[in-house]
Amino acid sequence: MREISIPLLFYCVLFGQTDRWTESLNYHAYFSGIHVAEAELKISEQQIGGKSSIIHILYQAKTISVTDYIFPINDKINIEVDSKTWTPISVKKVVREGKYKHDSFTQFLPEENIFIYKKDTISYAHPVHDPYSLIYLFRKKTLSPGNKFQLNTIDGRKITQLQFDVSSIETIRVPAGEFDALKVTPKRTDGKPFKNAGQLTIWYSTEIDKLPVKISIKLKFGSLNLELANVD
Repeated sequence: MREISIPLLFYCVLFGQTDRWTESLNYHAYFSGIHVAEAELKISEQQIGGKSSIIHILYQAKTISVTDYIFPINDKINIEVDSKTWTPISVKKVVREGKYKHDSFTQFLPEENIFIYKKDTISYAHPVHDPYSLIYLFRKKTLSPGNKFQLNTIDGRKITQLQFDVSSIETIRVPAGEFDALKVTPKRTDGKPFKNAGQLTIWYSTEIDKLPVKISIKLKFGSLNLELANVD
């Protein structure tokens, strides 16, 4: 069951009746069950001559109220991806989580099979995907219980092959309403556990728009659970 409505324009955007994908997803963020932050996922598409276009993805999260004094979070991640391949063009991260700070910029040159992370030039095998862009990439795929997808993801200098497993349908309630959802869970193909931050588990609505109604993000000091509040 679902209790929010999405404008018809969104269906046209997502399924190809227009060349633009523009959307803002707003979330309440919870840590150990306590509402500690507000988060946003925003996507837009920019035409770059001819039929080529760039997808812009913004993720940002900021703590609210007293939490901002106890354990402040102020994260902002800007990603540009190729609209045809959904592979990254650039990633800029400004992360503030308690005393932990991280600033980086990564530029990808797939035609040369290299990327530049901070001041280091690193070779890689194309394609790779940024974890936050995968939130949208899976919305373009067919999700059914038992489906598995293998993709190479990149975080900083590290490239990791992951398998994403789609579980059975479950009903979840978030601030935006009640949804039947499919959970997409990552695991490393080498069998090793995830270290530090970077793991995203995503629940998608079973309806045609596949809204990411809940996202669990592993941080340096625990997991931040994002629950969909509204769609702009």
